[in-house]
Amino acid sequence: MNTWEESCTCEKHGDYIGKFYNLGGKVNHGGNCQECLRLKNKEEQDAKDKEEQGKAKARKIRKREDAGISKRNLFKTFDDYICQTEGQTKAKNDCERYFKEFPSDKSMIMVGGVGTGKTLLASAGIDSIIDDYRCEMIKVIDVVRELKATWAKDSTDTEEKLIKYYSNIDLLVLDEVGSQFGSDTEKLFIFDIIDGRYQNMKPTILISNLDIDGIKDAIGDRCVDRLREGGGMMIAFDWASERK
Repeated sequence: MNTWEESCTCEKHGDYIGKFYNLGGKVNHGGNCQECLRLKNKEEQDAKDKEEQGKAKARKIRKREDAGISKRNLFKTFDDYICQTEGQTKAKNDCERYFKEFPSDKSMIMVGGVGTGKTLLASAGIDSIIDDYRCEMIKVIDVVRELKATWAKDSTDTEEKLIKYYSNIDLLVLDEVGSQFGSDTEKLFIFDIIDGRYQNMKPTILISNLDIDGIKDAIGDRCVDRLREGGGMMIAFDWASERK
């Protein structure tokens, strides 16, 4: 096969050296304008980069949604919590410090009325550590439903398996404490999880619209005692709802 080079002209980029070869008596042009090739390669690489960025973002979204962060609070940060009072500033600073010091075996209880920003701050905190730790935020009533569902004959899960899972993840956030019915069975479920985490030195965050006495009624004194032991903090969100 004979090969040679000739001067060629690209309509877009002007003169360039083209490569040619003779194969079976047929002349073939084996090289295009170098600038056209560079631009084509760049376009292909940009497309690959964009596709990978899209996949990476999808993975981040899925990881946060799997951790229980709502669509409304996806990728929220502590900067998204706007403070207008000293109490709000203190709550934000306390939460931010808690997650900066993570991992820790210290738990936290967040109490206050609806619309005061408890879940937003918890979501921002999870977002700040989710890439390095296993976290989950779930409503207490949903935990109870999951455990009760194991009683079904066709269930592939068991109470023991679920309690072990919730007892071992790096951070468990139990939201809407007090929304459950408060039966003895439910209290036992929650105690088994909180006690399991206590024994494993895993931190738990409780979020509730109730005051501390209401939380004790909902889940029992023993649970609250384990959460407060060893410096577990309580943050009171004692201001009006910010929802309009």
